[in-house]
Amino acid sequence: MDEETLLRKRPSEVSIEVLDPEHYHTLVKAIRNILSTELAELSIAQLIDGLPLMISVFESRGCLVGKGHPLLEHETLCDGALQQAKQLRDGFDPAVLSFSSKIMQAYQSSEIGSREFKMRLVELTAVSIHNIAVALFAHHPKLHSQEDIDATVSWVLPPRWIEHDGLKPRWEKDIEPHPTLFYHVNYLDYDRYTHGLADVAGYWAEDRIFGGVVLFDRGESAYECNDIYLHSGRVKAPSRIWKLLDSQFEGLVDFLMSADISTQEPPISFPILATRENLHRHDAWDAIALHNIYRDPWERKFPHTKPEEWRDVRSIGDHPELQDAFDAITSYKPEKPVKVKLTYDERGLPVVTKCSRDLEASEDELSQASSSGKRRRIGADNSGETPPQQLSPPRLGSPPPLDSPPPLSSPPRLDSPEAVELPSSPGRSGASKPEQ
Repeated sequence: MDEETLLRKRPSEVSIEVLDPEHYHTLVKAIRNILSTELAELSIAQLIDGLPLMISVFESRGCLVGKGHPLLEHETLCDGALQQAKQLRDGFDPAVLSFSSKIMQAYQSSEIGSREFKMRLVELTAVSIHNIAVALFAHHPKLHSQEDIDATVSWVLPPRWIEHDGLKPRWEKDIEPHPTLFYHVNYLDYDRYTHGLADVAGYWAEDRIFGGVVLFDRGESAYECNDIYLHSGRVKAPSRIWKLLDSQFEGLVDFLMSADISTQEPPISFPILATRENLHRHDAWDAIALHNIYRDPWERKFPHTKPEEWRDVRSIGDHPELQDAFDAITSYKPEKPVKVKLTYDERGLPVVTKCSRDLEASEDELSQASSSGKRRRIGADNSGETPPQQLSPPRLGSPPPLDSPPPLSSPPRLDSPEAVELPSSPGRSGASKPEQ
């Protein structure tokens, strides 16, 4: 299906008032609950102000605000912005909202409490926040003048030579600014959106409040709602599209369906951020082109072939599974060393036995483990050990063993327990004769 076909297939919209009372009141409660959060209040106040806070822009990926930019002086909201945001929340009229007829029918047909019902409830709540931001951006009076807003948005740092840190000077060209300062860097295709730049601001509001643009696994039919994903735009959040854990999803639904969130601890905090446990992730191109993960098929342009990676490294923030590999490498411990002993049974066959070896064993003991014979260290204390057996002189008439030294021709052992009597010279009288 090509892009033009997708654009032509946009379904018609219907008012929220077509729902039955139970589905209607549940959805209205969810919208009011999300609007009561501090992030929603601050985000709506910035849209009413007309310019985002400097910190909000610096927290967003793709920031083009540099030295000399007039937004650097916008550190606080204009007077009255927060008060107007609270008045809008308290006087919110759900009747002004309209939704896709297909999504409304799917929500209406779902059983209260079922997974399909929860998925559709989150979807309609996200679309509600998006549409409220669209209306504020396009139609609500701003506290800043339009001339001030246009001058801030279109400001460009003049081209210049940059030299720092002893590097070679380089020429920095001017960079075309984003068409609005309320943006998510992956949702800037305003030329294909129904409300143009106002929809860009709507995606920005979703990202600021929920922690990312809310997407779904649409399945083969392109209208299913199988799993929920977030596409985060914050600098410290993953750039890949990540799936919510079941605990995160249930916490979000419990918050939206809470009767009175002011009297109890919220089951989830906003924004919802990815952790190491959120391992199910997709690159932006893979998500929409291969896995049908989006909210609307026209929300992002994508080429027919996947673009090449512009980074030559992968970070743990985007690929948390790498942390397990790093931990395995850094915490690697070799197997306990063993000592091999070779013996022979009564048939003369070799028998190999293994036992653990102490790592602090002496060098001599380690060398003995690999040698075939047992060596004795000179000067070692042999107290308590059986003294070595002395070889007796062979009898006359029988050849001496090959491994036995001549009885009297070799010098005496230095450690012999008894004195050895040397023979007299043949010519001396009283010479002892050998025993016959």
